[in-house]
Amino acid sequence: MEVNEEIFKAIFLNDLNRLQKIFVDYSIGSWNMLDKRGMAPVHYASFKGNLDIVCWLLDKGADVNFGKHRYSNSALHFGALNGSTAVCQRLLEAGAKRHVTNSIDRTPAQIAIDTGNFDCAILINNYLPKEEVMCFTKPGYSENELKLSTALAKLVYKFIMMTNIHPVKVVFEIPPEFLSDDNTLTIFNALHLLSRREFEKHHDTKEMLCFKFHYLATILIEISNLKDITSKKPTDPKEVFFQKVSSSHNFLEQFLNNVIVKFNFKDSTIFRTMVDYMTRGMDSKLPLEIILLLVGNKRSQYGEPANSQPITCSACEEPNASKKCRKCKTVKYCNRKCRKIHSSMHKKLCKKIRKDILASRSSEETSALGRCFSKLGFK
Repeated sequence: MEVNEEIFKAIFLNDLNRLQKIFVDYSIGSWNMLDKRGMAPVHYASFKGNLDIVCWLLDKGADVNFGKHRYSNSALHFGALNGSTAVCQRLLEAGAKRHVTNSIDRTPAQIAIDTGNFDCAILINNYLPKEEVMCFTKPGYSENELKLSTALAKLVYKFIMMTNIHPVKVVFEIPPEFLSDDNTLTIFNALHLLSRREFEKHHDTKEMLCFKFHYLATILIEISNLKDITSKKPTDPKEVFFQKVSSSHNFLEQFLNNVIVKFNFKDSTIFRTMVDYMTRGMDSKLPLEIILLLVGNKRSQYGEPANSQPITCSACEEPNASKKCRKCKTVKYCNRKCRKIHSSMHKKLCKKIRKDILASRSSEETSALGRCFSKLGFK
């Protein structure tokens, strides 16, 4: 058996030990080889969803974008097809091209959607190479004289990579380092610079990320402005924001409306779509709903049926919420904090839900009683 065949067989069988032995025994110099289908080892490992083998191949110098697959599928296409977010993440970190299309004109993210792997689609669509943030730390970087420390740049990168951008969740995730007087404006400017860069990538326009960075910057500056420097007691600006959200039904929508209006790129498709959604009269959508749909990775935008979507927190949209409302037992939250934030907004709806549940139970009991009488011969 030829060495190449042994390599592909070992990967197909998920046998990393065998692969490592082949590497030593045959002194493999390059992992950029092809089988008769035009697939490279990293293609097979991605298709199998084997993170260990993918990482090992990339560490040994495999080119993540190498290959001549007969249908033009890349390693990232195969990772998306498998549905492993960990594999897709590693491929992206290695420089996998997100927007390359296969023979049926589908990108990796679109393949993920087509196969129901929505988490992979969300990951790919939100991905930004780390270097695009870490460049702010390099000596000699002079654009607008913007400088970030390495520690702060890592926090900024983690912040922008979050996929749940419900404003409550975003505020929860703002690190305390962002709210120091010296850092807030610098990070605000960095986010807007990233936003502009995304829009100016004419060959690779990522309007979703462009708006997302503007949105995160606007929330950050709003929280910073809520610091009460005149107060004798230290105030937590996050708590002030949450109080505003919970005490006013309109605060969040008015704030988010301003976020949309302040978006600089008025000629973008995403801005025009948002305005269209907001001006449909009786069919208009609220700003929060629009942002979560177009930017916040609402799974419904990818066509996932509502009954298969994870249960989310009613306050912050975080998936897999487990704490129920004590009264209606239907609405769920992440924790006590989220329940408190959402309590005033949920109050009226809670009564209606309980009323509907009682009415439904009464109707079911009446129907069951009717069936019993019918079986007994009563009409």
